[in-house]
This record gives sequence, C-alpha cells and structure tokens, in this order.
Amino acid sequence: MRTFVSTASARAVSIVTAALLLLPFTASAVGLQVMINGKAIVFTDVQTTAWFATYVRQAAEAGIVSGYKDSRGNLTGKYGPGNNITIAEALKIAVEGAGYDEELYGSLIDSGMKKHWANAYFSVAKAEQFEFLTLRANVDRAATRAEVASMFTAAFDVDMSTATTVDSRYTDVKSSTMFAQSIEALSHDDVVAGDTDAQGQLTGTFRPTATINRAEVAKMVVNARAKYGTPGEGKRPTESDTTDVTYTNDGFSPAVLRVKLGDTVTFKNNSGEDLWVASNPHPTHTGLSGFDAQTGIGQGESYVYTFTRLGTWGYHNHLHPAFGGTIVVE
Repeated sequence: MRTFVSTASARAVSIVTAALLLLPFTASAVGLQVMINGKAIVFTDVQTTAWFATYVRQAAEAGIVSGYKDSRGNLTGKYGPGNNITIAEALKIAVEGAGYDEELYGSLIDSGMKKHWANAYFSVAKAEQFEFLTLRANVDRAATRAEVASMFTAAFDVDMSTATTVDSRYTDVKSSTMFAQSIEALSHDDVVAGDTDAQGQLTGTFRPTATINRAEVAKMVVNARAKYGTPGEGKRPTESDTTDVTYTNDGFSPAVLRVKLGDTVTFKNNSGEDLWVASNPHPTHTGLSGFDAQTGIGQGESYVYTFTRLGTWGYHNHLHPAFGGTIVVE
C-alpha cells in the first residue's frame, strides 16, 4: 500500500523540520537563559558561547547579579558584559557574593548614602572597614581593577599573609601600587590571573588602574565563592563593650556602639579636622533632641553625651556628613 503526501503537506513538514534544526542556533542567537527568583530571564546580550556565559549564569542563579533594571525596577534582559562596572555595582557583587545580610547592616549602620540605591552595601563596607572606602571616591564612576580587588579581599575576608611577593608576579604591580596586596592575594588563590593575549597566554600584566567590565567581575565572584565560600553569612556589625567612639580621618569607630540607658558616650576627635557630632538627619539634627555638639571640636578634644532614651540613634559629623555611626541604647 502506498502512502501519498500532498505537496502542501510536504512543504509543511519541511518547514517544521527546518525550524527544529534551527532551534539550537536560535536559542544561542537570542541569548543566555537564567533562572532568577524562579523566573526565566534571557540576557539577550550574553551569547551562550561567550567565555563569560557560565560565570554570568552561575552568579545570576546564586542571586548575586540580575542585570539591568528599568525605571520601574523591572529586569530589562540586559547584563552589559562589556560595560565598565561602577564602584557601587562592584561592591554589591562582592557583598552579595560573600553572603552578608546587607539589609541588617543597612538598618544598623548609617553609611551616609541613604538616597543611593547601594546604601546598604556601603553600610556593610563601613561596618567591616573595607579599605577602599579611604579613597572617598565618586561611587558611580567606573571602578579600577585594583579597587575591585580590594573590595573582594575585604568582603571575602581573604588571608593577606599570602601576599608576600608582590613585585614578582606582574610587571605593572609593585609594592607601592595601591591595593597591591589584594591583587597578589587573589592571584595567589587563582581568583584572578591578570591579562592574556589573543592565544590565551598570560602576559604578566594586571593593569591595576584600568577599568574592569561586568563580565570580568562575574568571573571573579564565582571564583571567589568557590575558593572562600560565604564568610559574610551570619555576620553582624561589630559591637563594642566600651562607651568611647573615636573619630579619625577614616570616620567613626566603632561604627555601631551598644550602650545601656543612662550611659555616657565620649566622642574623641583623633582626626586632622574639626568634629561636630550631631544626630541624624543632616542638617536638621532632629532625630534625637539634644544630641548635638552645637559646634566643632578640635583635634584631641572630646564631646560627651548621656543617652536617656531607648532606641537606635544614627549620628554624623555635621562638618563631614558622609561620616556617621549608630548608637543603640538598650
């Protein structure tokens, strides 16, 4: 018995067959599909064959990155792998990757950046004393490769004792290079490896002052997690049993101080500038009535205040409002 297929049917079968054959190519052309919060998202600017695709997928599915969002907070399906990463973006990835509870830190530590989307991440950096904060840089500018290395060694609590031969690995990283120890420590642990040529061979350079893109940082965070785990999990802002707060050119320490009702706290100025302690918000100082030095005090001088109200009280240096801290009265 013969089976006859009409010309139209044959054409339909051919079209379906061709479509099925093209599916892998089409999926690759569209981009990388990842699962974020149980929802499938396609990064249309990340091809599945790209060297960084695996790292972007792993970072996204670990909840560390999610790509760009629009003005309403909706994901756009763009990751921007070739875009320079900003200081704020790199800090978010380092903090998320290391497992910190940034919301907890944000609720206790005043980073001085409450209007910025990365406020809570800077609260972590301030409480844990991330070294890069000493730069006081514009957080929305492109980060350098050395700055990102510093963020990662701080966030992942990297053992810096491995960084003993800074001058030998890269021709452009010396002991005097900013954050040289961070670069060396991450290199020693194979989290970063420096530049490669067209054949994939190491060139012996790191370019510490050059910018770094979002694809490279995705690889860094995946490698860092594999090497160091998530040391930020379960951490809380450092607390102190003293009633003294010291102010230096790097800010207040400790960043969070827990005291008892009726305790007197001494704010010591060990910086090279005047200090004017006052409650948040700046510049009205209305958060805790009376908690205001009213004027600046010089180097070596102190301001004392007795806390007679329960609560969590944020404060800052009125003359340098980016620096602040928190007093928790129990």
